Formats: sequence, structure tokens, C-alpha cells
Amino acid sequence: MSLRGAWSRVQALGQESVRSDELLMRAAHVGCVPILLAYGCAGLVYGNLPMFTPIGFVDMPGACAWLTAAMAFALAIFAIDWLVRGALSVAPPPVIVVKRVWRPGQFPSPVLPAHAFAQPRSSPLRIGCLSVAAVACASALVGRVTLALGWQAFARPGGLAPQAEWPLYPLQWVWPWLLPLARDRFVLGLIGVGVALFVAAQLMSWRKMRGAWFPLLTILPLLLTLNFLGSAGFDFAAARGLGGLNEPDLASALAQQPGRYNVFTFLSLWIAIGFGTVGMILGFWFGRSRHMDDD
Repeated sequence: MSLRGAWSRVQALGQESVRSDELLMRAAHVGCVPILLAYGCAGLVYGNLPMFTPIGFVDMPGACAWLTAAMAFALAIFAIDWLVRGALSVAPPPVIVVKRVWRPGQFPSPVLPAHAFAQPRSSPLRIGCLSVAAVACASALVGRVTLALGWQAFARPGGLAPQAEWPLYPLQWVWPWLLPLARDRFVLGLIGVGVALFVAAQLMSWRKMRGAWFPLLTILPLLLTLNFLGSAGFDFAAARGLGGLNEPDLASALAQQPGRYNVFTFLSLWIAIGFGTVGMILGFWFGRSRHMDDD
């Protein structure tokens, strides 16, 4: 291969990498939008919505759940705007023309124009979405602190339909196929596969093998997907006495606090969907990188 041909091949790989990265980013946004919308709708319907914080999931009841739902809707609109319009282009710097008039008796010196930095264009919609999300998140956390202190200002309103099952779709149909995923042997098997993948990745990294951690990062989200699907199917069926399951504690929790119980079942279902999406995106990334390495 000639030098010119090799350089053309390198440029083509660079352009393919850029296109793949753009496709990867769009796939991530496409996956985030339905998850955020479903998350917000669950908060409005059930009146209870866990928020993920550095210390784990925090239960957000009443108005705190509605504020958390507002944050999710704002972030979903932000992601939709990004999908429609993409990354905002950079505004071209203004053209500055500097003139210097030379007069007799003066020594002409060069005059450089003032340097203008290109500034990215701002989007009022995106700024507004991020502002609403930040205010709603902070307000929900403050409201949760007041509830912990015994003030009931944020305890109302409740959910629109705490006993509704339609946000848990398709658990009404697929729970018989998900119950085997909740068995102890199956869960222990998933843990064993995860540990084996971690040990293999560690050994490959010690041997300086390229992409040693990519198989673990790709398969681990899929293992978590199976685990959370089994948890969602078991929680849905056990609390309703389906499949011959008899769990009085879960049935009592559903009867006393249906919104809180249903939203945690919803959370298990959509965490599984989220991990599955992450696994597919990482798998695409890994396949793209291997394909480029082979070329």
C-alpha cells in the first residue's frame, strides 16, 4: 500500500469513529427519554418516587415525588431537544478590521487585531430545562428533609392512582416467565458468572491485553438485567398471590401502601430495562473498537 493510500485509510477510520461516536450518543439519548418519561409518570400516578442519591435510593413521598417527576420531565425534554437539534454549533468569531494610517515622521509598527474567542451558542430551552431540573431536585431534597423532621408540608398530594397496574406493563403478562429468574440457584449462578468475568478481566489486565475489561463491562449489565427482571416478576406475583406464591408480608405491604409498593416494583422493572440498554450500547462500542482494530 502506498503512503497516500495509507493516509486515506487513516482518514476514513477517523471519520467512521466520529460517526460511530455520534450514533452512540444518539442511542444513549434515545434510551434515556422513555426511561425518564416513565419514571416521571410513575411519580405522578403512585405519589411516591425513589430518587437516586450518593447514599442510595431515597424514598420521596407526596409533593417530593411530584417534584422529582418534574425533574425527570425536564431532563426528558432536554434529551429530546438534543436528539432533534443535536449539539449546538459554535458561533463564528466576529471579523475585526484594523486600519493604521502612516504619517511622515512616524515609524510604522505592526498592529494585530484583537483576538476573538468563538463562543458556543446557548439554547434558552436547554438552559430552562436544566434550571427546572436543578430547582425541582433541590426542592424535593429539602422537602424530604422536612418530612424526616416531622413537618408534613410536603406529605401531600398523594398519587393519582396508587393501585394502578398499567405502569407495570408488561408484568401482567410475563410474570410467569420471570419467576424462574428469582430463584436462589439462578441468582447464585449470575453472581458466579460475574465473579468469573471479573477474575478473567483482572488476569487479562495483568497480562497487558488490550480491551481486557470490555467483556465484563458489556456482560455485567445484562446479568443485572436478569436479576432485576426476576425481582420485578417476583414482587408483582407474590403480593397478589399469583403462581401459588404465599407471601403475607408482601401482600400486607401492597394493601397498606400500594403506591410505595408498586413504585418499587416499577423501579425494579425499569432498572432492568436501563441496564439492558447500557449493555447493548457498550456492546456496540466494544464491537466498533474491535472492528477498527482489525482494520
